[in-house]
Amino acid sequence: MEKRLYPRVVKQFSAVVENQQGQQLKVVAVDTSSDGVCIQCSIIKRDLITPGGSFVSNGKPVELFIWLDLPFENGVAKKICARCHVSFSRRISKDQCKIGMRYMELDEGGYATLINYIESASACNDY
Repeated sequence: MEKRLYPRVVKQFSAVVENQQGQQLKVVAVDTSSDGVCIQCSIIKRDLITPGGSFVSNGKPVELFIWLDLPFENGVAKKICARCHVSFSRRISKDQCKIGMRYMELDEGGYATLINYIESASACNDY
């Protein structure tokens, strides 16, 4: 049984991750919820996002920024920015992995935009 207040939306869209060194990397978000987002990327990008592929650095989860281009049904994408910490990193194939991130802080209006996106995506899936 789904225990989330807002469900996870499984839909791919573009995103940009900024690692701890300030380098920005284009990735694909594969799902999102009100708590966090999961991205998919190459192993090479994973190693740039998470130092050496480890999502813990100095005893704490790696922190980074992510910009999400949330694709609304009317064809308009709305961009939000969030500060996140990495909650998992999982290899899914020889050269691809998924990285799960939990939101720590969203830009002003970002949470409302995110909830609006989740609700609109969920409503479209109900029909």
